[in-house]
Amino acid sequence: MRLSYLTEVTTSPGRQRASIRLCTEQLGFALIAEAIDLGVSARKMSPFERPSLSSWLQRPDEYDAIAWSHVDRAVRSVAHMDELIAWGQQHDRTLVFGASENSWPLMVTPHADGATIRRCMDLAHAAEQEVRTISNRLADSHEALRAAGRYGGGLVPFGYRKAPHPSGSGWCLAPDPESTAVVRMIVEDVHAGVSLIAIARKLNESGALVPRDRHAQLQGRPLGGRRHGRDFERFRWTSGTLSKVLRSPSLMGHRVHQGQTVRDAGGAPVLIGPPLLTEHEFQILQDVLLARSNGTRRERRTTTALLTGVAVCAGCDGRMYFAVRKGYPYGDYACRATARGEVCPTPAAIRSDWLEDYVVGRYSQTVSAGTEVTREDLLRSRVRVIVAKGRPGGGPARLTGPDVSRLAFSIEEPIDARQTS
Repeated sequence: MRLSYLTEVTTSPGRQRASIRLCTEQLGFALIAEAIDLGVSARKMSPFERPSLSSWLQRPDEYDAIAWSHVDRAVRSVAHMDELIAWGQQHDRTLVFGASENSWPLMVTPHADGATIRRCMDLAHAAEQEVRTISNRLADSHEALRAAGRYGGGLVPFGYRKAPHPSGSGWCLAPDPESTAVVRMIVEDVHAGVSLIAIARKLNESGALVPRDRHAQLQGRPLGGRRHGRDFERFRWTSGTLSKVLRSPSLMGHRVHQGQTVRDAGGAPVLIGPPLLTEHEFQILQDVLLARSNGTRRERRTTTALLTGVAVCAGCDGRMYFAVRKGYPYGDYACRATARGEVCPTPAAIRSDWLEDYVVGRYSQTVSAGTEVTREDLLRSRVRVIVAKGRPGGGPARLTGPDVSRLAFSIEEPIDARQTS
């Protein structure tokens, strides 16, 4: 079962469950387990990436078939359907899709004929077109709401809360007393020369809610959630979170879309509510932040390093991230506990080329890979390398390669994952 957006009044999970049980009864199958991914978008996430379903796809020997209530609960793209069918053929497993327009389920066996596969592809294409139409319609609707200064849903800018629009139609945003006080305290600390890391630590110690958790609290929803494969009871302030809050024009009461102020036909900013900072105060704050960054801020890169999600710091069990070494052809993978608002007792770091060569070599030996190893291969095979903090000192031998005694390599699914694509 899958649902993009979970609300208190939705009946979709129950209807999906009933449809799946009907399918299994019609086909004479015994239902042994459920994979439930609620709040998961099929447009953004393939079946092999979903928290619950992906774990079952990695254990095909435990069942004979997988059933969905409809094709669009399984996939919203032709590419993802192609992946699923290839997976079923490789592992000799059957895919079942219920369909409201037919009285009999659509069953795709490992040896399904061309007509059945084309039918699946046609349904996947229709699901892809449908989600594209919905996305365009929502984009147009939100654009109109932004132009009118109305709140159209989504994460409320920190410092504000939802309020009735003065026109009596819809909603706008108004200052939130609790988070407004936090904003003013943060701005005062920045002007006093306190670093963003120190401010984040202070906020975490005081129990102040991050924007995401404050929004959840105002909506009456639980705090915390899942991020980077880890579950949190509540999220923590980081220097990155603070930077986003402090650099957003929403502090001036501006409607913001993709980081930029929304303007009306005359070029004036569209307002969402009373400003928390005047334009003069906001500009002074930006000057202070720019001076402190010393011109080191870079545009976010869209590429992902090979071992992101694979390399883990032994000190805190957190992900390690690639960092550029200025003037060098290689960089480093380093613990980023401070960026998460945490303190790692033994933060690890290691040259990127050394660690990548080590992991690729071990992976290739295990799966007999003869071609280029990609990040998708490593993630699909659930490769993990734990890196311990290095010892200080050392001589010429230290420049010849990594100290493998610091590294612990493991792989949960030692197959050539590219054959499942």
